[in-house]
Amino acid sequence: MEPQIHQKVVQFETFVNEVLKEDLKQLENKLDAKNADIAEFLQLQSVITTFQNTNMNKTGFNTKIDIGHNFFMQAHVTDVSEILLNIGLGIYVEFTLDEALTFINVRSKLLERQVANLRKAIAMTNAHIKLILLAIGELQGIGENVSKE
Repeated sequence: MEPQIHQKVVQFETFVNEVLKEDLKQLENKLDAKNADIAEFLQLQSVITTFQNTNMNKTGFNTKIDIGHNFFMQAHVTDVSEILLNIGLGIYVEFTLDEALTFINVRSKLLERQVANLRKAIAMTNAHIKLILLAIGELQGIGENVSKE
């Protein structure tokens, strides 16, 4: 293989391994985080719906609260008509259950759009990797054909 072609192949391989694959890892980590957020909102939506359907407003419920480092404490919640939700940046807002469901629906739709965009970005990055690998194969194939002639 010619030195110039070998140098280009090494540059392409370095670009794939150091740039594109790192970008792909970061995108996949962001996708995992967004999917975890969606799952958390769906779970919260289910809990709120259960609260509404079982009329826990009148009786309350017993639970265990994690007070840190997996130490749990018994708790009795008497009023479930309102809930505190983290709306971002560590800011909590008190919502009624209906307001919380509306917020969750809006936030879930936003997260789903972000997930769709991340999936497109992941597909594009994978396509770039495959394209460069094909180019490397062609360069190596050209180098082999030249040396055989």
